[in-house]
Amino acid sequence: MVLPSPVSVQLDEDDRTMIQPDVVICCDREKILQSHVYGAPDMVIEILSPSTRKKDMGLKVKKYITARVREYWMVDPDKKKVVVYDLEHNELPAIYGFEDQVPVKIFAGKCQIDFSEIYSYIEFLFEKE
Repeated sequence: MVLPSPVSVQLDEDDRTMIQPDVVICCDREKILQSHVYGAPDMVIEILSPSTRKKDMGLKVKKYITARVREYWMVDPDKKKVVVYDLEHNELPAIYGFEDQVPVKIFAGKCQIDFSEIYSYIEFLFEKE
């Protein structure tokens, strides 16, 4: 299931770590409660913004690794880049541009997100006035 923000995630299955990612993909329906996701989702996507950039690129990466999130994406609209962490296989992050089709690792790359299509739909938001 794809769960867009606002969705609370209780990452470490105790009351210490509640987060609100921008997008969560959870393949285990038992983790999805009425009020929040309980435990690590399979994939987390964060859209970087000036106010969250530092936290998303540092602290949250560590939390997702510790909690055993399988895949983490950071989408950077300013730089038109997508940083993909394949945490399940301990791979170095891959960096894609908004012109690329980005493979979803939790689905063995059989699913791809076409960022060129997404960007063509929203690029007017990034035009200089």
